[in-house]
Parts: sequence; structure tokens; C-alpha cells
Amino acid sequence: MAVRGRNTWFVAVGALLLSGCGLGGSTQPEADTSGAVLGTITFQTIQLSPTFDDYLHGVIAAFEKAHPGTKVEWTDIPSDAAARKVSADSVTGKLPDVMDLDAATLAPLGRRELVVDMGTAAKDVKDTYVPSAWNSFAYSGNAIAALPWYLNTPVLIANQGLLTKAGIEKQPANYDELIAQSKQLAEKAKVAGFQPTEAGFPSSLLTIGVPLVNDDSSEAKVNTPEAQKFVAALAELYKAGGIPQDSVSAKERSEIETFSDAKTAYLEAGGSRLKIVKQNSPALYGEVAIGKPLGDATKRTWVVAHGLAVPTKSANPATALAFAKFLSSAENQLALGKQSSVFPSTLASLNDAFFTSGDDKDLTVAARKIAAASLHDGKTIVKPAAVDSEYAKTLWSAVQPAIIGKADPAAALGEAESKLTKILKDRRQ
Repeated sequence: MAVRGRNTWFVAVGALLLSGCGLGGSTQPEADTSGAVLGTITFQTIQLSPTFDDYLHGVIAAFEKAHPGTKVEWTDIPSDAAARKVSADSVTGKLPDVMDLDAATLAPLGRRELVVDMGTAAKDVKDTYVPSAWNSFAYSGNAIAALPWYLNTPVLIANQGLLTKAGIEKQPANYDELIAQSKQLAEKAKVAGFQPTEAGFPSSLLTIGVPLVNDDSSEAKVNTPEAQKFVAALAELYKAGGIPQDSVSAKERSEIETFSDAKTAYLEAGGSRLKIVKQNSPALYGEVAIGKPLGDATKRTWVVAHGLAVPTKSANPATALAFAKFLSSAENQLALGKQSSVFPSTLASLNDAFFTSGDDKDLTVAARKIAAASLHDGKTIVKPAAVDSEYAKTLWSAVQPAIIGKADPAAALGEAESKLTKILKDRRQ
């Protein structure tokens, strides 16, 4: 199971404007979640079946036993169909009672106030969650559109053989050090340091302190001194061979493929990617070392969250909320974390020995411990839900000419900011 680090955006159609509301500022009545926990509810997940059939059937059975007279009907849909289905169901009024959604796919429902405000309905459990996970679902003022469920956050994966060849003894602690080491790698080992990508570029900016959007996500904020310096540095690396040239000027290769082929020395990604690296290149896997992510010291490591949302038009909101709380409890999240590559959003789960101890010689254990500590110790930052695939593509298209030396970084970022702001404003029409 892998959390989709690069989420798919959908723009809610006009009919959403006419649907019922639930988050702060609504003129329609809030769903009553205080009633009796009885009756049938529908529950929808994204691409968890069949891998997690036993786990989810077990949780459902435990909930139904704890609440006699309830029934949970579970369905699972493919990830590539999620955005379209949620959009269509919101128009027809057929949204499931409990929905497993990533922050970006849920965002239109949250902004349009079509889901229950967990900040009010579930305020009693707020402090049990990782703060950045809880805040990942803040779309309308202080309202929270979902209870956090499972998370993903990165570690820094390194090819120790290439570092030794370049005379590098210590992994970088931030992007400035990464850029310096990439120059050294290009000069002494004739390889690139890392591969900037369309999908990953917004996360890089977030890590170096670029906000990406304003407070209410109505305007883009990318043309900052930090961003200009970063793009200028990438342009220098491009000329020096410190980043793969074909990854910018030609069709982009997967950054995991590039790393697996020993053409880059560093890869910042979720620990689940280690399995892919091992499959792609068993020999290289023996040279891999794991380090803290580039945002660790400044507490700006990105986190991607899936949450459990309840529509305001649910026919059984009390039972839906009770099930969402039950499924996202520390006990049930710990059980999921132990049989998957994702991380729980509950602080108590992250305190378990499964996430805090183990032999670091096992790379998956080392990665798990580092990522869990980032989440538990408050070193992660919310990646704005508005920063989706459309945002990333528009931003990358604008900065590519600057990276290959054909445009001024400030001008390129200014163009990106204007285009992105138009996209964000159009989404609010």
C-alpha cells in the first residue's frame, strides 16, 4: 500500500455549488452527528482491496460488535477513478457515508462545505493526531474536512558508493548542502546529485520556505527570493551536470529509475520506494544508506495525508462519524501501519516500538524510524491541497526554461505565479 505522494486534482462542477453545506459559514443546517449509533452506513476506500481485505473486514466486524444494530457496507475503487467518482457522486447526492480520500481529492468538497466539520464534530479527538495531518484537511477557515487516517513522508536515500567516489563523507542536511554536493558529484564522480521533477518541485520549494499559496489558497506564492535562488542554483547545476539534463529538457524519467541506474546519488522519497530500488537494482541496494529528509532541521518536511470524511447529506451521520473515529483510532492505525508501508496519523501509534526501535542495518527499519520521528516530533509541514498535479505541471513548465538557461529565474517564477493564481481563482468560480 502506498500513499499517493503526487495527488490527482479534480475541479468540482457547477452543481456542487448547489449542494448541501457542512463546514464553517454554512447557511444550511449542520449534519447531526449526536444521534444514536445504529443502522447501515456505506464506506468507500481507494485501492486497498484485496491487499487489506482481512484488515478492513476485521475492523468492520469489531465496530459492528461494539455497536449492535450497525452494519458497514464497504466498497473499494481504483485510485485513477476516485476523483471522477467523487465529483459525480457529489452531484447526484450519492456520496458514501464515510470516504477515504487524499487531501487534494477531498479539497473541492471541503471548500464547498459538503462534508462535516471534524473540528466541531470530533474536537474531542483532535489532540490525538499529528498536527500537520490534522491541518492537512483545513480548507474553509478553521474547519477540518476529515479525520486524518494514513500518512506518507520522506527520507533521504543515498548511493553511498557514488558519495565515496566523490569524496563525500556526510549526507546533506538541507538543499544548500545538496546543491554543493551535487556539484562535487558531477566534477569527481561524473554523475548527478539528484533529479528535480515536475511532481516533486513544489515539495522542494515548500522545504526551502516558499509558501506556494497564500493563506486561503486564492493566490500562488512562488516568486520569492528563496525560489529565485533555488532555480538559479538548478540552472548552474544543469550546466555542470549536477542534475540529469534529459530530465529537464526531454521526457521526464522516473526519479526512482534514475537513482536505480546509479545516475543520481540522492533520492528523497517515502521509504516504500526502497522496495522498488531493490527490485530494480539488487546490487545497488547494497550501497544504499538512509538519512533524514532535507526539511528535518527546519521542520519543513512534506507530508501527504489520507483522511476519512463524512458528507453533510449522509443519511446516518452519527454512525458514520463513530465509524470514522473507530477506524482512525490509535489501536487500529497501529495495526494498519504494521502491515503496510504507510504511517499512522495518531501520536500514540507512532510511539509504539514498531516505529521507534529496530536494527538500522535493515534499511526499511531505518527509514521507518526516521519518518515516524519526523511525524511525531513536529518536523513535517502541511502541503497545501491546492498544490495538485495541475499546479505542479504549470509551475514546472514555467521554470524549465530557466533551469536550462533560456530564461531569467525571477521572470519564469513571475510567469508561473500569474498562471497559477489564475488557476486558483478559476477554481473558486
